[in-house]
Amino acid sequence: MKRALRTVRIVLVAGLVLTTAACSSLLRGISVGNIADTAIGAAAGNTEDQAKMDQLSKAGAALSTAAEEITPEQEYYIGRAVAATVLRVYKPWDGPAANEYLNRLGRGLALASILPETFSGYHFLIMDTDDINAFGAPSGFVLVSRGLLRLAASEDEVAAILAHEIGHVSLKHGLKAISVGRWTEATKQLALFGAANSDSAVLRNLTNSFGDVIGDIAKTMITSGYSRDLERDADLEAVRILHDVGYDPGALVRVLKAMEPKLKPGGKDFAKTHPDPATRIASLTTAAQKLTTVPPATAAQLKARQARWQAALGKT
Repeated sequence: MKRALRTVRIVLVAGLVLTTAACSSLLRGISVGNIADTAIGAAAGNTEDQAKMDQLSKAGAALSTAAEEITPEQEYYIGRAVAATVLRVYKPWDGPAANEYLNRLGRGLALASILPETFSGYHFLIMDTDDINAFGAPSGFVLVSRGLLRLAASEDEVAAILAHEIGHVSLKHGLKAISVGRWTEATKQLALFGAANSDSAVLRNLTNSFGDVIGDIAKTMITSGYSRDLERDADLEAVRILHDVGYDPGALVRVLKAMEPKLKPGGKDFAKTHPDPATRIASLTTAAQKLTTVPPATAAQLKARQARWQAALGKT
C-alpha cells in the first residue's frame, strides 16, 4: 500500500496536476499542492477527502471530452516532463556562462514570437553531446546540443537555431504529437482512480497513461521527428522572429548549409528527425525575399554580437 501511495504522489505532482486548471470550478478547494495528500486521505477512508476525490473524478470525465484544450499550466508540466525525458538521453552540459548567454538570447527572441509568455517562461539548456540536434518542448523548454552550436559562426546564427525551436514551441507542435487516444485513456483512468483510488492496478494504469502522453511527444522529438509541414512552419516563424528582432533572417540558411555536409544519412541526430537541409534552404530563401527590407546591423552592433558569442560559446 505504501508503494501505491508513493505512486499516487508521483503521478499527481508530475502529471495529474495538469488537469486541475481546466476544471477549476469542479476542483474548488483542491489545490495543486494538496491533491496528493487528499488522495492519500481518501484511500485511508476519510469521507471529506473522498468527496474531494469524487470531484477530481468528475474533472477527469470532463477532460475526456476536451483533451485538446490544454491550459498553460498543463502545458508546463507536460513540457517539463518531456524535457526530463530528453535529458535521460542527452546529459546537460555544465557550462554556466554559456547557458546563461543562451537564456538571455533566447528569451529576447521569444518576445517576438506568437507565444511571448509561457506558464514559467522560456528555459534554454545546452546538451553535452556532439550530435547535431535540438528540441523545443511544450511551454518553452528548449534544449540545444553542443554539436549544433559549434556549427554557428556568429550570434545571428545561434539566434537562428534558437528561433527555430521557439517556433516549434510557439506553434505548439509538441502538443500536436499527443494522440487523442492517449488523452482519452489518461482521463478515463483518472476517473477510475477517483472511484476506486485504493486499487493498485488502477494506480499503475493511471501512471502508464500519463507516461504515454509524455512518451508521444518525446518519441516524436527524439525518434521520428515532426512532419515536413511542421518543420517548414517552424522555419518560417524563425525567419520572421529574426527579422523582427533585428538579426539576419538569412542566418538560418547559413546554419543549414554548415549542417548539410555534417549529417549522415540514417544517423541518430538531426538527419533522422528533420527534412533534408537543401529542401528547407529553398523554402527559406523564398520566404526571406518576401520580408520587408530592414537596415543591416551596424559594424559596432556586429562587433558587440561577435564578442558576446565568442566569450560565451567559443569553447563549446
